[in-house]
Amino acid sequence: MKKISILYLEDDELDVELIRDKLNTGKLKYTLFHVQNKNDFKISLKTMKFDVILADFSLPDIDGYGILYMVRQINPDIPTIILSGTINEDIAIDTLKYGAVDYIFKSKLEKLIPSIESALIKGDELKKKRRVERDLLLSEAKFRTIFNHFTEMVFVIDPYDQCILDLNDQVEESLGYTRSYIVGKKVHDIIDKRETVFPEQETLEQLYLQEKGEGKSGFKHKNGKIIYSNYKLKIIPWQDSRAWLLIVFT
Repeated sequence: MKKISILYLEDDELDVELIRDKLNTGKLKYTLFHVQNKNDFKISLKTMKFDVILADFSLPDIDGYGILYMVRQINPDIPTIILSGTINEDIAIDTLKYGAVDYIFKSKLEKLIPSIESALIKGDELKKKRRVERDLLLSEAKFRTIFNHFTEMVFVIDPYDQCILDLNDQVEESLGYTRSYIVGKKVHDIIDKRETVFPEQETLEQLYLQEKGEGKSGFKHKNGKIIYSNYKLKIIPWQDSRAWLLIVFT
């Protein structure tokens, strides 16, 4: 069985021994690294790896809220359990809102081992969640880089109501509008309706099913000039996995 690495912030040596004794009563194999103050706690978080944090709520140089804030800033993946013998239950519950996975009164240390076991599970869940979030952010960043490197104007449009959901930098450069001005408008607001051959509402469903479409249309520049360009239509997945219509004008 893998040893569980525990960082314990506590200024009372007697309490440290009580925790060691309680850990020794279970099947848990652990390494307990004890620190007594805010500075040593911060250094340990930055330089060492831990599976769980135990921390007394009230110390001379930091309280439970400060501890949880520090963990959140340095390594939010480590689950933190708050211990106390003096705080009232309302404050203990508040620590959960600030990021603790559990709180234990020192008079009820029989809850310690089950709490650590539960914290390890929550810690794994946190790591998986943050990994997914990081991967998603990376994926979005890559998409945005590619999206904005197209030399053509690219719009992302709702295929049913024709609202513009997104656009690349080339649109701003070619038509002179800002992104904030165009997003949310109907695509027909920037198309010359006198000569446009852009598909009308009744043909959108057919385009959606065929996943194709092309033509030529006039696009309104901010200065009033009409720019005639060819376009192509393609269905892509977008945000909530619904299919959206991507319009690429060349």
